[in-house]
Amino acid sequence: MSNATCDATVPMKQFGCPNGLLVWNSPQSGDTRFIYGEIFERRCYERHGVTVRDGDVILDVGANVGLFALSVMERFRSLTIVCAEPVPNTRACLERNIAESPRRHDHDVTVLASAIGATNGEATISFFPRTPGSSTMYPGDRRREWETIVDEITFLQLWRRNKLLAGLLALVFPWRRYVFTRFVEPMFDDMVTLRVDVRTVSDVMRQHGLPRVDVLKIDVEGAELGVLEGIEEQHWPHIRQLAVEISPAYKSSLAALTGRLRARGFAEVVVESTPGVTSVLDDPMPCMLYAVRAQREGSRS
Repeated sequence: MSNATCDATVPMKQFGCPNGLLVWNSPQSGDTRFIYGEIFERRCYERHGVTVRDGDVILDVGANVGLFALSVMERFRSLTIVCAEPVPNTRACLERNIAESPRRHDHDVTVLASAIGATNGEATISFFPRTPGSSTMYPGDRRREWETIVDEITFLQLWRRNKLLAGLLALVFPWRRYVFTRFVEPMFDDMVTLRVDVRTVSDVMRQHGLPRVDVLKIDVEGAELGVLEGIEEQHWPHIRQLAVEISPAYKSSLAALTGRLRARGFAEVVVESTPGVTSVLDDPMPCMLYAVRAQREGSRS
């Protein structure tokens, strides 16, 4: 069962994925294939002990167009999935993708028109039609992050492939300016600012009668610490597993965060950076945090 409805007034385009899946997204979107690869091929939210089982309750915070939900709906049975997506255009694509899934009747899927944060209220979010998955409450941090990535990651990737070519390009070609002008500036030129409702994880658990959350997936482009702050102490024991994308701006908080999670009963807490990078703090890209309780194999009570 699903509460998903389709808003026919929202412009959207259907994108084909390598496995034949057709996904609705913003017509200008350039990130559908990348997100598909992260979720369907790399299983970025199901690593280091974080697993999904038949009958699980999943809270998908930052659901985007629903690729994570579609992935687990395809592979498991009788899931309860609550997808939170505050951006109206993105949420319309999410709702259509859920409604058109051949597995939609096998699961109970709810789509929330809210952001998730530290307190109930309102917030401003910036929507990027070219990269809907990058929409954020902190566009300044997002711009600085992309500037750093253009400075460091693009050159480093080329350097690892061909050091001589990278060195020559650095001397004769304005590499950073080209990439930033070609890809980053158009994204910010098209940015749309929206006011959205904000709810806490605890509020969602109460209002939707969730006795537990087997997988709490958080991918909210810089608002992840606020999502965790909105979990009341009484609800922490009922959250079994976490998969959280941590933005570069908050990497300095990782040690304290992992310590708090272990103190709350998560036996395994793992931080994973970009493949091939040995130091999380030196990597300008976001990283993933995974946390699993010891009793995952036991009772669901």
